[in-house]
Amino acid sequence: MGLNIEKNYLTENRCYQTGAVCEKIGVQIHTIGTGQGTAQAVADYWNQGAVSACVHYCVDADIPGKVLQFLPENIRSWADAGWGNNHLITVEICESDYISYSGGANYSVRNLEKARADIMRGYQTAAELCAFLCKWYGWNPQAKLGNGMYVISSHAEGAAAGLSSNHADPAHIWSRFGLSMDGFRADVAKMMRTEPGIKPGVKVRLAQDIAVRDGVSSKEQQAGYVKYTELSASAKKKAKRIAGNRARVKKGTVVKILETKTAWDGTVWIRVKSGWLPVVKDGKWRVSVNGMGGNHAG
Repeated sequence: MGLNIEKNYLTENRCYQTGAVCEKIGVQIHTIGTGQGTAQAVADYWNQGAVSACVHYCVDADIPGKVLQFLPENIRSWADAGWGNNHLITVEICESDYISYSGGANYSVRNLEKARADIMRGYQTAAELCAFLCKWYGWNPQAKLGNGMYVISSHAEGAAAGLSSNHADPAHIWSRFGLSMDGFRADVAKMMRTEPGIKPGVKVRLAQDIAVRDGVSSKEQQAGYVKYTELSASAKKKAKRIAGNRARVKKGTVVKILETKTAWDGTVWIRVKSGWLPVVKDGKWRVSVNGMGGNHAG
């Protein structure tokens, strides 16, 4: 399952209603600090005037890839009581229903394996979200800003630098499961890398059948399918006709890349003579490159 960002603006939250705007130069990571795995539960509770907290995105720990957007990115969030609010896109990650807090950053875990699964699920989705944001804004997740903070930093790192309120997240949770902010930044950078062979003029071989689209899917709309009957005679020989008169280019076909685009969810698309093909999706390669050997196919 890929990244699925749903708008769920918290219109009753005072932060949303205040609507102060500021320029963003990076991302700040938080974890929720309560035994809760669903972003919708956080949205339902925070969508009221009595709650003095709000972030831009909330990552679900129960459903892979699910993210709720609470604020437009240009709005100033109420997340770290300091520098993060004024300069960063803030991301809250849900934790787990199998964690119970006794005060502050102190907690117990009722079922370690189930809690681990929740934490790892939220971590993975948060990394995918940050990869998308960094691609969109042209940020290097492992670079440092002028004040010494990383482009992607945590609430705990902000606190250690004297820039944020005194919180330990997400380190107090992540460290128990072998996770760290340095590892997170590295994982985001890895997700952002695009194979150098995917560029105009290069020929690639399809590692599976791929349906032809008439464009690149956006955050708001899925691209339509190219009709088989509209293909040229030569293109039809390399394609299959599937349900709905859709065209699907056959596995093993060699195509020449005319143009490339990376979509909002990280999918890498190439334009060929017959249309657009999503060739890297959910981190899995659907083509082989570099001499058309098989080592890059996913």
